[in-house]
Amino acid sequence: MYQYSLYLVKSDYAQHFYYKIDTVYRFLYEQMMKNPDRTKDQYKMVLDKANAKDVFLHLNYWVSHDISLNIDCNQITVSYNQQQVYIEVNDFDMTILAESIVDVDKLLFQYLKTFHPHIFAVNYETYECGWITPLVGKQIYSL
Repeated sequence: MYQYSLYLVKSDYAQHFYYKIDTVYRFLYEQMMKNPDRTKDQYKMVLDKANAKDVFLHLNYWVSHDISLNIDCNQITVSYNQQQVYIEVNDFDMTILAESIVDVDKLLFQYLKTFHPHIFAVNYETYECGWITPLVGKQIYSL
């Protein structure tokens, strides 16, 4: 199974660091892996808190009716046929377990894009990372 971590980045930071994926990854890696106990102040400054009930209610509203949702405390299971995605919602991140990135995209990412405007996903094992939501309202050229 693959494990992904999702972070809800505050708008000001997301807009400033949208094209600096390596910087965002390095910040999250250092905060999460190297100093997990001492970094809550920096997390509070950069990330929005996640709430399992809010995520569940949002998914329940947006997902198609043939997708099954279950919640148990801070854990959500999303199922469709043989595909399953497990979500554990923590204070400042969501941990996703799935068989493939295709399952995560089909069962979760497309619905989470309407939940929060700036979501950054990381797979710390494979060093894959990036935004799952586009930068809205950003002009590339200005006169």
